Amino acid sequence: MRSKEIALSDACVAQFSPDEYLFPEVFQPLSKQGVTEKQLDSFLAQNFGVGLAKTKTVYSLTSSPANCAGPVMEFFQVGDRILIPVGATFHSYVKADAPKLPAPAPAVASIAAGYKVTPLPMDYERYNNTCRPKIVGRKGKPQTTELCAPDYFPYVAEAKRGDALMDIIGNHDYERAGQEYAGGFSPPFRQKAAATFLVFPPFKQVTLVRVDDFEVVRNEERDVMSGVYLSIAGGKVVDQISGCHFNRDYVCLEEGRPVARLTETGKFQRQ
Repeated sequence: MRSKEIALSDACVAQFSPDEYLFPEVFQPLSKQGVTEKQLDSFLAQNFGVGLAKTKTVYSLTSSPANCAGPVMEFFQVGDRILIPVGATFHSYVKADAPKLPAPAPAVASIAAGYKVTPLPMDYERYNNTCRPKIVGRKGKPQTTELCAPDYFPYVAEAKRGDALMDIIGNHDYERAGQEYAGGFSPPFRQKAAATFLVFPPFKQVTLVRVDDFEVVRNEERDVMSGVYLSIAGGKVVDQISGCHFNRDYVCLEEGRPVARLTETGKFQRQ
């Protein structure tokens, strides 16, 4: 970061200007969804080890560099870090000298860009009891909704959307990966089944999602698949796990007992 210029990589260099930081203005979409400044600060502290409570300045780009990873428009400088919000996704860079500039944000950040992030830990019982009825509705067909915000942001994969993350989730073979009772659901796009999913804060270069089969099945037309977690890296599914739920440390717990941990490669290391 130099005078009126920020360099996130050798190719990503842009000019900027300082502005007064006002939470309702900078994070207007989150504010409208009921997310408070305190909740956002708690999320940032848990996932990045930084907060914006004492921040008075936000920097706005005055140029739009084509070689930057993601639509960078505003950023914060917090200590030796640069924090960039892109919707509900955040990119964090460590301040460094020019010869040691960090690489652009990893591809995983862009594959989930634009998605609202569901915070960890995952309380499935609460999600199932309070949010599922709002997802399914009276007709029994799951739909993407913001009625569960700010705790949960469920999406339903759409084959015609042309979205990279939805394509991965909709074309994944859950049965082949070992999930029971997935025959009539997997792969969702081929079976014309509704795959409901949550996107969690990224871990290193790995995107973690949970996929559920919430569609109402009448007359026992098919089995219903239990929910699974997928780790996605490099544009593909790396691993799959079920029967446990992740905490803030990306450890999957079954009745309070750790059974697996998400690793930097995307594999779930069984305990």
